[in-house]
Amino acid sequence: MTSLNATQTAAIQANETSFLLGPAGTGKSTVLYHRLLRLLQEGEPAYTLLGLVAEPEQRPGFLDALHQSGLGPYAELKITTYNRLAQEMVSLFWPLVARPAGFSRPYQPPTFLSYDLAQLLMWRIVTPMVEEGAFARLRLRPQQIVSQLLDTLNRAALNGLTLDEAITRQINAWAGEPDHLRHLEDAATAARRFRQFCLENSLVDLSLNVQVFDTQLVRHPEFYAYFQERYRHLLVDNVEEQTPAGQNFVASLMNATQTTAIAYDMGGGYKRFLAADPLGANRFRALCRHVFDFSHSYTANPAALALAGRAANSLLRNSVVLGTQGIEETEGTAEADESKIQNPKSKIQNIGGRYRHEMVANLMPVLVRLVAEGTPPAQIAIVTPYLDEALRYNLTHALRQAGLPYRLLRRRSSPREEPRVRAWLTWLVLAHPDWGVQPAAYDVSEALSLSIGGLDVVRATLLAQHLYGPDPAGLADNRPQLRPAADLPDKMVQRVGVENVERVEELRQWLVEQGGRYPLDTFLQRLFADLLSQPRFQPEPDLAGAAVCDWLVQVAYRLRRAAPAMGLRTPAEVGRAFIQGIYQGLVTADPPDLGNPPDPKGIILATVYGYLLAGAPVQIQVWLDAAATGWWDIPRQPLSNAFVLAQSWPADRRWTTDEDFRTRNELLSRLVRGLAARCGREVIIASSDLDRRGLRQDGPLWRALRAYVDTDGRD
Repeated sequence: MTSLNATQTAAIQANETSFLLGPAGTGKSTVLYHRLLRLLQEGEPAYTLLGLVAEPEQRPGFLDALHQSGLGPYAELKITTYNRLAQEMVSLFWPLVARPAGFSRPYQPPTFLSYDLAQLLMWRIVTPMVEEGAFARLRLRPQQIVSQLLDTLNRAALNGLTLDEAITRQINAWAGEPDHLRHLEDAATAARRFRQFCLENSLVDLSLNVQVFDTQLVRHPEFYAYFQERYRHLLVDNVEEQTPAGQNFVASLMNATQTTAIAYDMGGGYKRFLAADPLGANRFRALCRHVFDFSHSYTANPAALALAGRAANSLLRNSVVLGTQGIEETEGTAEADESKIQNPKSKIQNIGGRYRHEMVANLMPVLVRLVAEGTPPAQIAIVTPYLDEALRYNLTHALRQAGLPYRLLRRRSSPREEPRVRAWLTWLVLAHPDWGVQPAAYDVSEALSLSIGGLDVVRATLLAQHLYGPDPAGLADNRPQLRPAADLPDKMVQRVGVENVERVEELRQWLVEQGGRYPLDTFLQRLFADLLSQPRFQPEPDLAGAAVCDWLVQVAYRLRRAAPAMGLRTPAEVGRAFIQGIYQGLVTADPPDLGNPPDPKGIILATVYGYLLAGAPVQIQVWLDAAATGWWDIPRQPLSNAFVLAQSWPADRRWTTDEDFRTRNELLSRLVRGLAARCGREVIIASSDLDRRGLRQDGPLWRALRAYVDTDGRD
């Protein structure tokens, strides 16, 4: 068993209600793990234990502790997130809450919409509005409009606001150009239409799921009785990352259990964009019988903490108390810690470069040296404000060239940016010409090169040029199609290779024969399993292709199941909605693994928020692109301001440039402190003079760190 200090031991043994308070890395989660083991060892059935985590990635910590203890399997143990628990409970108690929640047909079972399906439905709401002139001159891509409308709905529910209250807040808080109020009115119309459609068709998206659970079910006597009989012990980790709705759930039912233990990370609350309420979580200190303060860090290096403290103070300029009830630490502690930032003659290491690719190239020898000297790759994390496709490619390519294993921590992605997604969709639409979707010649050549092993891009392009297009004889309709390989001249066959031509013809015939025979998800599964994964097409296993196919099949299956309730009546309507949603930029919270499966022993590549929410403490952190303003940026969301929709925001207060500036600095100060709390040995700064557009970089984080970084002569 892990060696425990006196505070941890007391917290594990405490009964009734306990509040565990301290910075990240001080052993609070460890207490929750051992408390779970103690209850099981004392004979408590796993069925009566409920663990509530802020992120699904935190669930394995509890399960790993259980497995390593040797106590045996406990299949009935529930460790889950608030959103997932809410969905399970709403489904279980649907007959109890459907009518009072406003559903038109309460006798119809609910259809739960995942985030990708909610986007597809919102597309169907927004598209006719845009065609009629809504959102005119709004400088947002259609996908951004859709995602921000869903954000408004979700944030309203998670903050305990009605949709009308959220809309009113957005309008009252706007302090910019008056013309933008028209866009907010359009957004309100779209959100109301979406909500009404869901109520009429028993569709339950995240916002409705949370609203029903928070306002109808949690307060229902029948649910209270069920929860009291079912769960006798409640364990809550990272309550500061919970939303007001999640915190209301814990506060309402913590006294229904025999014991409740709640862990709070000081300086946390990184999910404020997703409605996390760190200040609202302060109340649990007063609600709990026992309070345990944790101060000894098992993960942080004092020098890293001091560096973060100085950077945070530089950002905030004055001492600021972030909390309101004595929980959050003050920011004015850097003066005492300055001596810990290493010897003044030895500054923090900076890896530079004029361009981003030079910065990445210069970083690799440093990482190779660290690994050669004994640092395990899994103890290195590269964190960056944005991990765009160009930077992701540069990093992963450079790491492969250096022989260093890695793993990506990705929270969301746009699947259309993955070439294999586009390739499999190209074959899907060519097999279903009645859908009316016509891929470009480039899409066909890209799909050919990815589907046939050994077929390079040049020869794939030649094949697409000669075989894809309208029927030259005019015997068929004028839609582009993949024509028989017999149409290729002999010289072209010799140029691209007989075997390649045979594979193209086999693919074409399969699409003609199988198109329209199977449901959408079945077709995609058979396309890969029966054809594209076969050795004659791919001599080596196509792991990325398999991951992409699996993701497409899962999304297609969910869409097909939900299609009738969404108003999609025919296979062609389902297919078009599926294709167009991905082409238009659908964002998934469950992206496919690309390439080889993630190496658990590899270097971590993550955005700063992705790392703070899911990444484990490491010895070495690389703060990549430290001079970029992205560290200081907050998402531009003119249709859905996360801070205005927070429960703590005054309903009639305006969002000014001063509020924006202050919020950016506070968030960045939290980020650097959070990173430092998870760094056991050394922070390495990596920066480039110019960003990807060729503009000089001098962001707020770089200015805050510059005095402590070896700039190597840089201005």
